[in-house]
Amino acid sequence: MKKLTGVLALVVLLAACQSSPTANNVEDDNPCSGAFGSDSGEDGGEPADEPQIVLERTDVQEFRGTEMVKLLKSMESLEPDDWRRVRRHVFPPPQSPYQTDNNGKVVGRNYEWPPEDMNKLSDKQKRWKSFLLWPEHIRELLIDKDWSSEESRKRLANYGAMYELLHEFQTRQPYSSPTRESEYWRQFAERLLAYGKDGEQLLVANMIVALSNPSEDVVYQAQEILVQVGDPAIEPLCAALWTSHRQLVAGWEEEIDPKTGQRIRTEVYRSVGNPNYNKYIADALYRMGPRVVPQAIFELENSLIVEGPDKGKFIGPGWRYRRWFVELLGRFGDARALRTLEAEIDRVVVQEYDENALAEGKQVIDRNATDDANFVWHEHLIQALGQLKTAEAIRPVIKLWKQDDFHEVAALTAISQLAKRRVRSMAEAREVAKSLKVDLKGE
Repeated sequence: MKKLTGVLALVVLLAACQSSPTANNVEDDNPCSGAFGSDSGEDGGEPADEPQIVLERTDVQEFRGTEMVKLLKSMESLEPDDWRRVRRHVFPPPQSPYQTDNNGKVVGRNYEWPPEDMNKLSDKQKRWKSFLLWPEHIRELLIDKDWSSEESRKRLANYGAMYELLHEFQTRQPYSSPTRESEYWRQFAERLLAYGKDGEQLLVANMIVALSNPSEDVVYQAQEILVQVGDPAIEPLCAALWTSHRQLVAGWEEEIDPKTGQRIRTEVYRSVGNPNYNKYIADALYRMGPRVVPQAIFELENSLIVEGPDKGKFIGPGWRYRRWFVELLGRFGDARALRTLEAEIDRVVVQEYDENALAEGKQVIDRNATDDANFVWHEHLIQALGQLKTAEAIRPVIKLWKQDDFHEVAALTAISQLAKRRVRSMAEAREVAKSLKVDLKGE
């Protein structure tokens, strides 16, 4: 019988490609859009003398940690032919399977992706799959018109060294000693940070992915590094808070050969996740302190519909992600968040969709689920408002309470916290607010 005997460190496939949701609340299903053009073979007027090299690979981690490392190291060669061979893996860029409008929003497909059968790919699909083997930031450097400059080649060679470090980090067996393990993570972080901004971004992206690891020990190590990195990690962490993340994890299985008695070891991959992923991100952000507040406010203010009849609204089930920012602002208790949290009452339109209808390609609102979700969303707002260090927050709490009597317990608790005295009714809450010179207009 096979037995899982070990799980290796996280496998980063497209970790650096996380982003905030679009203003229309539509998620781009291409995590590394890479829409770099068509099959024209043009790049700033430079002809494509040779076709793109198409790789028939399935193991992204192995390619990026070994073969890509060797290729990128050759960018330090004195022979331009060596550089061109590296570039041919991504140039000329293949036609993207995604059609986008002028704002970069996906509006259709040029051809089917992802494919129904990875073993039966068209020529276009093969080229796109080979193209995606390369990290987006490396593809961009190789496609850029200045790709062969000394500065670009140095950056590419450095990326080779960094991905070699990353591969070692991902495929090693962790130390049994927590002290030695913590020291290894610290040294790994320092080695990546030595490569400057590029190393810093790669480190942050991979530590964020680590927060989805099912191992609490891995999560703890990643949080420690992110908190120590500080400001450069805030925006990427906030972007990741809009996502639910699963990752591909490498491990191994062992079995005993009944004929020889020898152990047979097989490498396996499985998709795993951590249901507390968003909580771990929020906890890391909270540990960074009040400097996170402006970015958290920015995320809520800049994720609204930007045009059309619903301009300025946020519609759908995405409130589940917004509530992490709402809770975070409540934990900080910063009065700067009052205007934003108060605005959330009217601009967020909670809608839950019928799952069966969605599976059939329809979008039918589930009214019962929507009513329940709306109540939960408003409870989150009330709790966050009650933690703000300003009595003005009493106004939006009363407004939410008026919308649903069942908010009474949460509202009275929040108002009592804000007023610093016990409040037992809405009438008493209004009197207390007036005594504190709170403007109740609009409640």
